[in-house]
Amino acid sequence: MSHYSTHNTKLNDMDSIKDACNELGLTIKEGGTVRYYSSQGQVKADYVISWSGSPYDVGLVKDKITGNFNLVYDSYQGYVEKKLGKGCTKLIDSSTFHRIAKKAKLKGYFLTKKSDETGIDVTLTSYR
Repeated sequence: MSHYSTHNTKLNDMDSIKDACNELGLTIKEGGTVRYYSSQGQVKADYVISWSGSPYDVGLVKDKITGNFNLVYDSYQGYVEKKLGKGCTKLIDSSTFHRIAKKAKLKGYFLTKKSDETGIDVTLTSYR
């Protein structure tokens, strides 16, 4: 039995997603098949995110209508949630932070963040 999940996101900036993967100690590769519990069928993804110690991956599948990536993974035994939080919130939050930080830098600002178990605290500072 598979515990396959799909989460619609607003992630669409591949550079920010790659930065998030680097920050979180994840490996990302273009194209491939997402590993999950069930041996029935396969899930193909535009990008596959993996990490050491997990038998499962997270796939990024581009939505043809919105251009955003949907996250697909198997929640069985909590491998994904242990690393990335429920609904992959750590990946989503980190990617969003990197996207906003790049935009802020272009306008003369920089962002810093502090993370803890309750969330992320972001500070915006001017270069000027």
